[in-house]
Amino acid sequence: MQIPARISTRSSALPLAVLFSLICLVALLIPAPGSAAEQNTAFLPLKINAPDAAEVARKADAALSRELAEKNFALIPRARAEKMVDYNGSWPPPARTLAKVAETTGHDYVAVGSLTMIGNRISVDMEVFDMLSPGQPHSFYREGNSLADLPMITREAITDVLSYTNRNIIVASISVKGNKRIDTGAILGKISTKPGDFYNPARLRRDLKAVFAMGYFDNVEIDASDTPRGKAIVFNVKEKPVIDKIVITGTDEISEKDVREAANLQANTILNPTKLKEAVQRVRELYKSKGYYNTKVSARLSYPTENTVEVRLVIKEGEKMSIRKITFQGNKSFSDSDLKDVIQTGTWNIFSWLTESGVLKMDVLRQDAARLAAFYHNHGFMEAKVGDPVVTQKDDSLYVTFPIEEGPRYRVGTVDIKGDLIEDKSKLLAMLKIRKEKYLNREAVRQDSLKLTDLYAEHGYAFAEVRPRVSRSKTGKRVNITYVIHKGSLVYFNRVEIRGNTRTRDNVIRRDLTIKEGGIFDSKAIRKSTQNLQRLGFFEEVNIVPKPTLNEDQMNVDVTVKEKSTGQFSIGAGYSSSENLMFMGEISENNLLGTGNRLSLSANLSSVTTRFNLNFTNPRVFDSRVSAGFDAFNWQRVYDDYTKNSTGGGIRIGHPFFEKWRIYYAYTISNTTLSDLSENASQIIIDSQDIKLTSSVRLALVRDTRDRIFAPSRGSKNSISVKYAGGILGGDAQFTKVEGYSSWYFPMPWETVFHIKGAAGQAFENEAGKLPVYEHFYLGGMNSIRGFKSANISPIDPKTGERIGGDKMWYANIAVMFPLLKDAGLRGEVFTDFGNVYGVDDSWDFSDIKKSAGIGVLWMSPMGPLRLAWGYNLDRKEGEDQSVWDFTMGGAF
Repeated sequence: MQIPARISTRSSALPLAVLFSLICLVALLIPAPGSAAEQNTAFLPLKINAPDAAEVARKADAALSRELAEKNFALIPRARAEKMVDYNGSWPPPARTLAKVAETTGHDYVAVGSLTMIGNRISVDMEVFDMLSPGQPHSFYREGNSLADLPMITREAITDVLSYTNRNIIVASISVKGNKRIDTGAILGKISTKPGDFYNPARLRRDLKAVFAMGYFDNVEIDASDTPRGKAIVFNVKEKPVIDKIVITGTDEISEKDVREAANLQANTILNPTKLKEAVQRVRELYKSKGYYNTKVSARLSYPTENTVEVRLVIKEGEKMSIRKITFQGNKSFSDSDLKDVIQTGTWNIFSWLTESGVLKMDVLRQDAARLAAFYHNHGFMEAKVGDPVVTQKDDSLYVTFPIEEGPRYRVGTVDIKGDLIEDKSKLLAMLKIRKEKYLNREAVRQDSLKLTDLYAEHGYAFAEVRPRVSRSKTGKRVNITYVIHKGSLVYFNRVEIRGNTRTRDNVIRRDLTIKEGGIFDSKAIRKSTQNLQRLGFFEEVNIVPKPTLNEDQMNVDVTVKEKSTGQFSIGAGYSSSENLMFMGEISENNLLGTGNRLSLSANLSSVTTRFNLNFTNPRVFDSRVSAGFDAFNWQRVYDDYTKNSTGGGIRIGHPFFEKWRIYYAYTISNTTLSDLSENASQIIIDSQDIKLTSSVRLALVRDTRDRIFAPSRGSKNSISVKYAGGILGGDAQFTKVEGYSSWYFPMPWETVFHIKGAAGQAFENEAGKLPVYEHFYLGGMNSIRGFKSANISPIDPKTGERIGGDKMWYANIAVMFPLLKDAGLRGEVFTDFGNVYGVDDSWDFSDIKKSAGIGVLWMSPMGPLRLAWGYNLDRKEGEDQSVWDFTMGGAF
């Protein structure tokens, strides 16, 4: 019996709830009496049709102004209105005129009307124009017995107008018409108004501008019509014509292909005036970059059909001009030659076709002015100013002048450090470079600030602030410098998040990070982690950025990488009188399946040589610091007096030794046979025929601190190794071989790099006659002494004339590498190589040296690294070439 009662109670409450909801909704939708609405309607004064028009107009304007003011609205003053519409012309004014009124006043509607007086009776006709559909005005009519009824009539008329213009109308639909090529969805995506929204003309006008801003239309109009469901909004668009073809005329000095690439215009696309202007500007910049500064470029349009356009780029090439002279005005302390070394802009020379020297580039010229200012500031002239460079033209040449105001030169006075000190002040002062400077050097001050900041960051103070204060001394032209340090709070690493590794596994990255979650913040660990990831060779970019958290004493670390191709297909070729045409190739993957493992297969093929190698390396076994790998090979070499065949394999293990050293252990076993011996073969070759099985171990100690593997700019790689064959390992060969090398890279000014490398080795027979000829040393070629063919530096058997190698060798390379085309990754080098190989019966003789010098090119090409070198023999002996070309090239996949 209780259940029906409960049902009955709910049933009776439901209508009350619905009624209450409806009341609330109506209360929300209907403005409260007296509430002020935002003015969205422009009210024009009434046109007067009466005998005493001026007096009636005054009374009508006063009545309208009074009624509108009560609603926080305003009437457009009659004097201003008469400039906007023609009160003597047809009424109401044309829609075009009213649209300008709405645009000028910023309103959505325009209310116009007239007052007619016949005898004593008056009438007011009002029309409201919605500027989105001006062809459908809404009309209102009121009348009275005399002018005394004017206040009542105007009040009722204004109420009628505002009841219409302040209504809430729902947008029933939005559609697009007139588009043939532009997708409707793309247009609707630019329209913020959606079906179901309240009708808002101002918002729709913004939508119209957004659609027009797409750049694909000559005209966009909105049509708003009433339907039983609300307003139907239609965007009527007229598409711009399609580019039928692009014609380029007037190209003589620059190829049409290059001009087309610079313009970057495509046929069968819609004409976009903005993009067309940009194309013209890009072509102008192309000509300027080649020295044709007076070249004129214009775009002409013709319309073969209504919907197509032909774009014609008309080029009038000017004379090629180059910078002939650069001068400086106001420089007293430094010569023009000194200042020319500071700037990047140069004058024309015979190498300008390659270096673009002498080409005027305004952005570079402005940067040069900044470089000059920095140069002066770093040499004591703290008040120096460098004005905008002045470019003048004379005939077909350009002349550049840099105006300079040097000002006084300031020496360094006292240097002090104050604030929160974490080390003894004397130790901190000893770190400062500015103390060694004679004159004020702003760059040294900046570097010292960074050095101190970094020291504090290495000790966990991530937010430490170092502010240098530079003050003029009261006596003499000196400045005193004080570094004020605020260390802030101690910060800890929180989370390390890795991003961008689409292929490389997280653990491969994390194992090379020296950042420890939960550990004290350390900027040195961030730098070291960045270097470790860069040296992997898996990524184009590595960015490790600490990010603050809600906790002031914690920072997250974002490790962002950009993967690059780690597979490589490399090929090389060469020519020699002994091997004729040679081909070398390698296919390798340095990040196998994202594990960091390396797998490679290489081959060397020529008419006398066949070599195949298979190598696998796991650099971090179980993510430890231990590396391991295996090798397998099959080699064949045809010599003048014999043919050598070797097959074998081996295993390798490596692990850290000291902080930056690694130690490697390797075991190799190979079987070698010498066949097809000639009748006059050298005795050492005949003896080597009986040495078939070689069982050896190798111990190597390596230190590698280079910043990158290819084209390093700093750091070194050092190695020393000992190879032992025979003894308890068994086999036929019995020898010990010691080798070592040291290669160093030093950064120099103007992005040049100084490289020096030295290598030496010696082999010892553990048993007489058990050092086979193929374990001897040979030099020559790209990787040892350029200017000599590969393996051509070798002792020669005096009886047979055969190169039999030696048991001692050394060589050195000295080179300076410099950028040729930085953006293209092209670098040049000048080098000198020297060294020699000594026979078994010879001693070390440093008076007998093979020497060469030459030039080379290194290029990280789209197909991979390329090296080209030309070496000149500085002390040519009989049987040696005067010069030799060497090259290798490769490609990535």
